[in-house]
Amino acid sequence: MFTRLQHQSGAVLVISLVMLLALTLIGITGTQTTSLEEKMAGNWRDKNLAFQAAESALTAGEIAAAAAPAIACPGANPAGYYLPLDLNCDGIKEATAVWDNAAIWSDDTKSVKYTVDLANLSASPRYIIEDMGATDCPGSAIGALDCNNYRITARATGGSTDTVVMVQSILQI
Repeated sequence: MFTRLQHQSGAVLVISLVMLLALTLIGITGTQTTSLEEKMAGNWRDKNLAFQAAESALTAGEIAAAAAPAIACPGANPAGYYLPLDLNCDGIKEATAVWDNAAIWSDDTKSVKYTVDLANLSASPRYIIEDMGATDCPGSAIGALDCNNYRITARATGGSTDTVVMVQSILQI
């Protein structure tokens, strides 16, 4: 009877250790996947928050453009009003678009801060209005140039300053 016990080689121990290793790898993989999904959900929420803030500022910019047509430059008008490609309003067109200049988005004299009722924003959204020039209104005589196009650009950040959303619209008045 005691001779059988002397011939065991510990196979159960080896198999148990292999199974434990497999379960550990499955657990680690599950934890990493869950962690990645949480980061993705947080980033999506942050982007969505920034988008909602930018849309709100864009609507405010459209209302402001419709209320005050014939915009010139920030020196003569409120902050945030520009001619296309003319950041300094000196009549000389720059190589980059006004809305693409990072300096205007943090300066109260160059862009309009819009207060929005959204929690956890890292900064208030802002907008600018560019007078794109005269154009024909739909249904008017060709060449009448009785309407004006305005490009409204809004920029917002989410809960983090790294999440930036910019939206634009063209308003014809």
